[in-house]
Amino acid sequence: MNPLQDLKDIHIPASIEIWPPAYGWWIIIFLFVIGICLLTIWLVNVQKVRLAKRQALRALQQIDGSSLDCVSQLNQLLKRVAMTYFPKQSVQEMHGKQWTDFLVKTLPSKKHKYFSESFEAMQQTLYQPHTSENAEFPSYSKSVETWIKHALPPNKHIFTKLEQSNA
Repeated sequence: MNPLQDLKDIHIPASIEIWPPAYGWWIIIFLFVIGICLLTIWLVNVQKVRLAKRQALRALQQIDGSSLDCVSQLNQLLKRVAMTYFPKQSVQEMHGKQWTDFLVKTLPSKKHKYFSESFEAMQQTLYQPHTSENAEFPSYSKSVETWIKHALPPNKHIFTKLEQSNA
């Protein structure tokens, strides 16, 4: 008698199927979907916040330096975009030194000096008669572009600085 004769054939275990996944995979998928949703919401909000900035830069490119009221157009553009980002400030009422100080306060400190000098000259030009093409327009346009690019959108630090100066 052969002792191996009573042995049964080897049974292969059932194959491990892909579906349904284990609980750990469900948790990972859930966290991934939530992360994608949060990232999408954040990107949409960033686009909304920066919309006025993009529009202002496009409008700046369309201002013709050869027109007599080009400096006035630059100032109006600054007022419009500042009213968008600083609704609690009385931007529409500001003019002259107060307007220049407001714009300088909203810029990063390393940009203060150049912008302040250029913008004060621009403010003086606003109140002079328009006789011919303004030769300083490229400088004024560059300072407006600098302000739009570096001051917008403002961070919380800028808002607290403005609140402290107005208190």
